[in-house]
Amino acid sequence: MPIAGKKFHPRALPEFWRSFKEFDEWRSSQNSSSDPADGVVKYVPRKQRESDTAGKGKLLVSHDFKGGYVEDPFNKSYSFNWWFVTDIFNYFAHHRISIPPPEWITASHRQGVPILGTIIFEGQSDLDLLRMVVGKLPEGPNSQAVDYTVPVSSYYAELFADIAKERGFDGWLMNVEIYLQGGAAQARGLAAWMSLLTDAIHRKVGPHGQVIWYDSVIIDGNLSWQDRLNAYNLPFFLASDGIFTNYWWRTRFPRWQQDWFASLDPNLTGQTAEPHQHVVKKTLKDIYVGVDVWGRGSHGEGGFGSYKAIEHWDPRTLGFSIALFAQGWTWETEQDKPGWNWEAFWEYDSKLWVGPPTGTVVVPPHILKPGEVPCTHDPYQPLSAFFPNRPPPDPLDLPFFTNFCPGIGNAWRVEGQEVWQSEKGWTDMDKQTSIGDLVWPRPKAYNLTGGTLSNATMTSALNFADAWNGGTSLQLNLTVPGNATKYGGYWVPIQSFTFTSRTKYEASIVYKVGLSGKVQFDATFELGIRTISGDNHSTIISKKTSDLAYEWKKTTVTFEIATPVAGGSTIVPSSVGLVVAVSTPSVSGPFEFPFLVGHIAVYPHLPDQYKEFKTNLLWMTFAPEAAKPLDGILSWEVVTELQQPPPVTIDDPEDTRVPWNLQSTKQDWFPRFLYYNIYAKPVLQGGGFGQSTWIGTTGLDGQTKRFFVYDENLPTTTGQRRFTFEIEGVLDTGDVTRWFDTPAPSVGLDNPKRARRVSLKAMLNPLRRKKSKGDGSLAK
Repeated sequence: MPIAGKKFHPRALPEFWRSFKEFDEWRSSQNSSSDPADGVVKYVPRKQRESDTAGKGKLLVSHDFKGGYVEDPFNKSYSFNWWFVTDIFNYFAHHRISIPPPEWITASHRQGVPILGTIIFEGQSDLDLLRMVVGKLPEGPNSQAVDYTVPVSSYYAELFADIAKERGFDGWLMNVEIYLQGGAAQARGLAAWMSLLTDAIHRKVGPHGQVIWYDSVIIDGNLSWQDRLNAYNLPFFLASDGIFTNYWWRTRFPRWQQDWFASLDPNLTGQTAEPHQHVVKKTLKDIYVGVDVWGRGSHGEGGFGSYKAIEHWDPRTLGFSIALFAQGWTWETEQDKPGWNWEAFWEYDSKLWVGPPTGTVVVPPHILKPGEVPCTHDPYQPLSAFFPNRPPPDPLDLPFFTNFCPGIGNAWRVEGQEVWQSEKGWTDMDKQTSIGDLVWPRPKAYNLTGGTLSNATMTSALNFADAWNGGTSLQLNLTVPGNATKYGGYWVPIQSFTFTSRTKYEASIVYKVGLSGKVQFDATFELGIRTISGDNHSTIISKKTSDLAYEWKKTTVTFEIATPVAGGSTIVPSSVGLVVAVSTPSVSGPFEFPFLVGHIAVYPHLPDQYKEFKTNLLWMTFAPEAAKPLDGILSWEVVTELQQPPPVTIDDPEDTRVPWNLQSTKQDWFPRFLYYNIYAKPVLQGGGFGQSTWIGTTGLDGQTKRFFVYDENLPTTTGQRRFTFEIEGVLDTGDVTRWFDTPAPSVGLDNPKRARRVSLKAMLNPLRRKKSKGDGSLAK
């Protein structure tokens, strides 16, 4: 997705189960050893300096949006874009077991954010909760014969960790909102089981795995929300990685919480000189204080008053973390109002998260709870003001690419050419990339000399009408005041990074110069890399600028962040953006200078000896349905074709030379793809082919090299309907790799047939011919 037409294939694997019985039946039916997470981006941690995070709380975002799983591929839906201030994302739904969809996992992991599923017990779910702790029970009259005592099995703890590992997400939020009939004995067993789940997640998912307990059931088995961490829920906190408190806390709670936590036995929290083998170290930042964006008893009445709640637990100074619940409020409360559209949502949502570009925000009136002490608050602050900006993973570990896609769009472009226009728009979180964390609510322009803020002003917007690849570009408007000098040079940071010093990177930026009405000007652009601190500096090793189609340009640089040799490599907070030089005639009034940024990509530099190959399709097949020959599954395999090596001259086994360049490196050399574009080409009745038509992209179902074809989504033809297919791969560098010369399957109503698979014998024949001609000498 996006895909042409109005039909897409249901997901092959379920994403939620309404009961443990349903879950067990599905699990017992699985007999495949394949990795269903193959198509999602794997988690890579952000690199952060200790000084940037010490003493600061974190942000957990819990996505309770209309019950979950409601994104519409053929319309514009809600999408979350504020990953750069988010530490953990929880895909929340009210099914018994809910796991994040693959496209949400990919979107989260691209930004270095772990993502959690949800296990929840509401209403009449006593037997399911007992079953989880006791383990899988046999069917029949004895299946409910277990008394409410404390038998604890690791069966489901291990299984839930397996599911997280298999699907590629990072842990669970546990929400038990029912009374425990077994009282304290059952509560003790539940806490013990939680420790098993936490251990299993850490072992199988990794040290970044998380199990978060929601403040609900207490030690005597009663359902009693405490709104903070205290003695009644402490065992569940100690058995997990953190606690998500309820929202109904009072303003005196932050001081209580600080004092109470400081009084805990250090042997419980791991705050001792010697580490305890059985303790996961706990600090104040493992307490995630609940803030409900819908209000519902939350201090500040939610919405644009949510900042008042966060101020009391200030993560910047007190060190508590925040659990923000149901941030989709910005969509759900506005969607039925006249004139509402996605652009209105974006303005509303960004105002909550990063503030308005100009003006003030009206906040709801403050209502004190009975007996609550009056408090005062600062003027409106957006949510991002309380948390440090966290760059994505170091491109050395996970190549960075953005085309500024918020997860929705109106059309689709391939290298500047529009190949599809949607009727109502589309949604696909798999295509979401960073929106540029340094340009909201307004970009900043710095003078090239001195590094001070310029008197030129800037605005930013997402442009859906023009893009290089995908559906979006970033539009930046530089406004130079009247009576300005004829020449101005500006540094415009767009995206923050952490780079590893003394390591070579490559970066590319695709941009287009806009027009500014009647004022004529000359402008030059360069890709810029700047460190946040002046202690280090970047060195541009090489640079190349080329013209692309549709007036787009591309600049590619190789660079390195230098540090003193004695210091070794370090983590260097940096930013990437544009250096803009503008020459204008003298004018009395201000003039606006708009330009578009189509993509930014940053990835490890590989020497030329690691690039002696090209990518190609090894095979492509089409498996049609029996009743509908034009419906079916298109699948393929991508390979690298290595260059022919030079004649082998080594004839001594003791020779220490290497006959060809090695392909062993710390960085991946095998190409990685963001997605694939799929085209259908009609087979003409009189011979030959019609024009290729884009029919969709991969990604919606978490599969990388598979696409579901439907007759109704194929282009309209006259007469007999037969087609071949073509594939384009879009690399994580942003480059498009075409394989249009590769034999493709031909399908139709008269004689559907599969693609020709390339046999090993056929591949070896040319090599055998070369060998028989004596091409190169081999060791005897």
